[in-house]
Amino acid sequence: MITPKSQTLLDAAPGGYTWRPACREDAFELNRLLLDIESIDQREWVDTVDDRLRDFDDPGIQIETDTLLAITSDGRIAASAWVFSPSEADQEYVAFLWGEIHPEHRQHGLGTFILNWMEQRGREILNTRPTGLPHYLKIQARENLIDRVQLIQSHGFEPVRSFYRMRRDLSEPFSDWSIPKLIKLTKWSLERNKEALQVVNEAFKDHWGFIPANEEIWHLFLVGHPTFKPDLSFMAFDNTEDDEERLVGLSINRVRDEENALFNRREGWIAELAVLKPWRHQGIATALLYASMQAFRETGLDYAGLGVDTENFSGALRIYERAGFVPVNRDIAFVKSV
Repeated sequence: MITPKSQTLLDAAPGGYTWRPACREDAFELNRLLLDIESIDQREWVDTVDDRLRDFDDPGIQIETDTLLAITSDGRIAASAWVFSPSEADQEYVAFLWGEIHPEHRQHGLGTFILNWMEQRGREILNTRPTGLPHYLKIQARENLIDRVQLIQSHGFEPVRSFYRMRRDLSEPFSDWSIPKLIKLTKWSLERNKEALQVVNEAFKDHWGFIPANEEIWHLFLVGHPTFKPDLSFMAFDNTEDDEERLVGLSINRVRDEENALFNRREGWIAELAVLKPWRHQGIATALLYASMQAFRETGLDYAGLGVDTENFSGALRIYERAGFVPVNRDIAFVKSV
């Protein structure tokens, strides 16, 4: 189902394509689109068909109204547009715009059209959100993809934040590290998944752009994701209060086999590293980081990777740099106020 305003835009869509919303049966072709894009753009980002299927289960999207595909005469996907917008917010209501154009179909107006369509749909969604909090459209682009960056800025989006993807060679020696006094580090306990969700939401609630996860999102994209490795992930407990072990920090670690195979490397990914605010600056984050790297090394991985907000006020970037992580690429976050 296309909304009336979206249909008006579709009347001016580039010709030669069939335009329609996405459906679950498109998961394979959507993933192939991203693989074809990766071969040219080299963003070092590879997902799986399972990831594409999970997108259809995201509660922040209504597939029939919030997605759009351009289909070629031979059934391939030339372009895709997705608009994700969580219905609940603490800091701001956001519509995330995610558009992709196949390399063979660029320079034909698809990028401009897709961006216009996503912005229109994002505005329609945000107009249904309560007043009282800011409303934003957000979109990201890899720094080296100059044409994409220029297109986004030409539509009035402002760059507001940058994010490093960082990597650490595990063959290099580790600095001396230790577990802080009165803190116990353990491997991940599946029985404490719900408590871990509360820790992540609490730890990141004052971070830029953070949107709290509910149990459905937590399971769909984190602890229930097939790349999550509880045997390589850690929890930090403080047991000084009434002899009760309180969860105060954690690392959620993954191994993305398909990505590793494509790039011919073995990398463990630190997806989340969180420490509750009262327990920061005690060395807990550093201990979680080194415990993760050590576990990666012991299981035969060659690298540790992670992503970080370069302006993170908690000092995460400094911690990673001291531990030997170096930037390998940078994403820019753009916003437009609605």
